[in-house]
Amino acid sequence: MRRYSRMHLPPEVAMRNLDAIDLEEKSRLAEGIALIAVLDERRDYLAAGYSCMRSYCMGRLHMSEDKALRRIQVARAALRFPEVFECLADGRLSVTTAAVLAPHLEPETAASLLEAAAFLSRPEISRMLAVPSCPLAVAPAEPTFESLVETSSCQHAPVHAISDLNRCDCVAGHSTASGERQAPAEHPRRGRVSPSATGEYDVRLTITPAEHGELVRAQALLGHALPSGDPALVYARAVSHYLAHLAKQRLGVKPGAAAQAGGATGRAIPKALRRLVWEHDGGRCAFVSADGHRCEEIRRLEIDHITPVALGGESTPDNLRLLCSCHNAYEAERVLGREHVQRRRELAQRERAKAELAAQASRERQRARDAVATEEATARAKVRDAAKQARHDDVYAALRGLRSGSAEARRGAGIADAMPDDASLEACLRAALTELARPLLMRGERMARCTT
Repeated sequence: MRRYSRMHLPPEVAMRNLDAIDLEEKSRLAEGIALIAVLDERRDYLAAGYSCMRSYCMGRLHMSEDKALRRIQVARAALRFPEVFECLADGRLSVTTAAVLAPHLEPETAASLLEAAAFLSRPEISRMLAVPSCPLAVAPAEPTFESLVETSSCQHAPVHAISDLNRCDCVAGHSTASGERQAPAEHPRRGRVSPSATGEYDVRLTITPAEHGELVRAQALLGHALPSGDPALVYARAVSHYLAHLAKQRLGVKPGAAAQAGGATGRAIPKALRRLVWEHDGGRCAFVSADGHRCEEIRRLEIDHITPVALGGESTPDNLRLLCSCHNAYEAERVLGREHVQRRRELAQRERAKAELAAQASRERQRARDAVATEEATARAKVRDAAKQARHDDVYAALRGLRSGSAEARRGAGIADAMPDDASLEACLRAALTELARPLLMRGERMARCTT
């Protein structure tokens, strides 16, 4: 403890030393942010056995989620606007205030915004950005990774920012190019899982009225098994059943049944072999770095050929492994070469675009054919309706000419309308007369029986 005792220093020397240490610390911070930006942009974390920069900062550098998020956020903003590095180095901005500014930095206003925010605290910058008349407060056009850290809340960042980690581009393992915006999330995040003090986990969900109705129906169906209707128990049962469904859908065979799975030809991998590889690697990315660190990613796993099929590799248990999508792409670039992989990707993109254009053209042609068929059907219906109306009028006129009453003539014309379209006028008139004469014939038969 005596090592760090500075009580013997005069006030002037203590303050001068502290100023020097503070300036050096800020300069080292800017250098650290710059190195994070480099590792993130070049994806150097992949070779170290990490699927994304966030995992690297947390696993290799032992940062908290909050600290890792903010530094990656500021590093990406500083890569687009290098002035941020200078602001960090001389203390005009801290990591926290730079994280507040990051979502609002645009090429047109970045310099003015950084100058106006110099040496301001986080609440002061938040108030400055919240003023509607502030010309420097340019809100981002769409949600980005930088906007994951809220600037209007005083809560600790993991509560409101890290719950969105699953949809940030850092988790995808591939940072975008400088200045490129991320596409907005397809659906807003409506759930959060956080550990509790008891060792269990708190799950907070926001569900729609339709989903609530399904929950109520599930509680009703489980009335005998779960009389309390506890949503947590219903949730646990639902997840258990759905997990079994997903495992069957993706892996097919039952656990342990894939032990005798053999190899396969080509790129096709049967589900039994897929299950075997999954069990062998424990449902986790099998990439191991040069220093022995194994990737801990368990999401977006893919079956990878250790020796690529393009180089003669086969789909055998010894040549297959689980890799996350990031390390799968990294291994392809390492073994086959980045240029080759890039060409293949561009070729695949062109093929997909070509197929999409062909499918769109096919849909357009089908819509055109459907429109023509609809027009023709409408025209035929109009002609058919006109012919029926003319036949109706002719039958009505003929019945009126035979001294039938107006009501009987209309009834006979209605009988003619029920005849087939190709029926002649004579057949329609005969059918109408037969139907109209039926009561007279029945009356004559009754009178004849009575006379007899």
